[in-house]
This record gives sequence, C-alpha cells and structure tokens, in this order.
Amino acid sequence: MRLEFPTDLGLAIPVLMAALSLRLFRLAWRTRRLPELLVGIYFLLVPSAISLLIRVSRFAPEDAIIVRAAANALFDVGGITMLLFAWSVFRPDAPWARVLAWGGSAALVALWSAGFPLGAYEQPSFAPLVPSFATYVWVFVESFRYYQLLRRRERLGLADPVLVNRFLLFAIWTGGVFAITVLGTLGSVIQLVLGTFGDGGGLAHPAVLGTTRILAIAIGVALWLVFLPPARYQAWLRARAATATR
Repeated sequence: MRLEFPTDLGLAIPVLMAALSLRLFRLAWRTRRLPELLVGIYFLLVPSAISLLIRVSRFAPEDAIIVRAAANALFDVGGITMLLFAWSVFRPDAPWARVLAWGGSAALVALWSAGFPLGAYEQPSFAPLVPSFATYVWVFVESFRYYQLLRRRERLGLADPVLVNRFLLFAIWTGGVFAITVLGTLGSVIQLVLGTFGDGGGLAHPAVLGTTRILAIAIGVALWLVFLPPARYQAWLRARAATATR
C-alpha cells in the first residue's frame, strides 16, 4: 500500500490509540479486571480498521477482498468487546445481558464468516458494517442511564463524585463512538443514493473523517480520565462536590 502525505497524517490517530491500549493492557494485567482489557482491545483494533477500510483502493485489486474482510473482522471484534463490556460493567448479574453479550458475539462471528460465500467482500458494501455498529447503542444507553441515576444520588450526597464522573466519561466515550457511527451511517446512505459509495462508506468522506478524528481525541481523553485518572483530577472532583453540597 502506498502512503500519501499530508492525507495520511491521520494515521497518527491509530498509533495514539494503540499507545493508550498498551497502558490499558498494563492496567488490566495489574488489576486482573476485564473492562480495561476489553477497552484496550477495542482501541487497538477499531481505529486501525477505519484507517484500513478507507484505504482499500490503494491495494492491488486481487488483495481488496482480503483487506475488506480483515477490516470488517477488526470492526466485529470491536463490536464483541462492546457487548462483553456492556454485560460485565452494567449488567453482570442479568441473565438476559449474558445471553445478549455472548449470543451477539457469536452472531457477529457467524455474519462475518457468511460474508465470504455471500460475496460481501468482493465490492464496497455498507451491509457488513451494520451489525458491529449496532453494538455501540447498548453501551451508550447503559452509560448515560447510570450517569443520570448516580447524578441524582450525588445531589443528595449519596454517591462518590469520582464514580459519577466516571460514568459521565463513559457516556462521553460511547457517545463519541455512537456519533461516529451515526455520521458514517448517514454518509453511507447519502453515498448509496447518489451512487458514489466506496470503501469506507461515509467514514471516508473528508468532512466525516475530520470530525471523526476530533471525536477520537475527545474519546481518548475521556478514556484516559476513566482508567488512568490523575490524583489532582480526582481531588478536584471531590472538592467541587463538597462545595456544591454546602
């Protein structure tokens, strides 16, 4: 694949997200917690999948099918991490959530595999991306719901302000991912109507791509504050909450 500058300066985003993933992997190893591992996997793979999918045209035609399939596989693994994250963080004791997480994961694997006999990777197509995109909705809804619940408790002095802020940051992270999903979906629909759909779909449009990169920075900051919060930041949150309840 050939590189094009300055267009490919955007490849710095997957590199930065990979660096964040490594920090999360170290944290997961130290704490033996699943959420950090899942988020680390997500941000190691999905930004790279976006970068790969919008550059399929730079590969030799005979390699395009493999590249599309690989990019969609990365998206689907990202979707699986979202399902497992939603279950393990928000609904660990709910049988229906366990079934949805593991059943949804199996469905993503099955749909990706079915893409080969169905010829889904032979031409640019939006359809293989839809199942993995759908997984983000669950995480966003749960994050925002928990934030609203804890925010009400915080006003009564019954919730740790650091925990409340953590769910706000979860909502910012997943809301950013959801926004990227909506932008990519709308862009893809417009391209399909105009007959200009290509690899990467709406995510490949310069305006959407630029917005995605800005959102990726906000998402990265939110994740850093969730999993690697500076002590000063936590102290500021508690001091602010103490002042507000006086």
